[in-house]
Amino acid sequence: MAKKLSPYFVLSVALAAIILTLLFTAKTEYSCDTVKTVLTFVNVKHFEGQSYIGFDVNKHNLTFGTLLPGAMSKKTVSAEYTKNATAYVWAEGNFSSWVIVSPKKFEIQPGEKKEITFTLLVPSTAKEGNYSGDIVFCYQDKK
Repeated sequence: MAKKLSPYFVLSVALAAIILTLLFTAKTEYSCDTVKTVLTFVNVKHFEGQSYIGFDVNKHNLTFGTLLPGAMSKKTVSAEYTKNATAYVWAEGNFSSWVIVSPKKFEIQPGEKKEITFTLLVPSTAKEGNYSGDIVFCYQDKK
């Protein structure tokens, strides 16, 4: 005769799985003295036999343009800050998992410009549509 699993055991396993998922998928929050955000966009289109090139003429947003599923686009921006600080950069939004930020953390001095590269990798399974989010720059001032 097979033993029945206790409902308490099943509940405990489910709660443990939820807690582990939250621990390993939660974004690290930084204590920021200054936060700056930049809007970011990509439009995914499915067209057989055509290719699209991401093109950006907007200096206030990070726009990857119109891309096919499976495409890649790279954009580089300069970051500046008025104090000695440690900076953290990440993407938020409905396509943030497609964005690779390099470097994600750097030291910056007043008047210095740091180049940050954003590589967008559109999954081959991406659905057609407009995707948007923010690039977040978090600055921790050095005391």
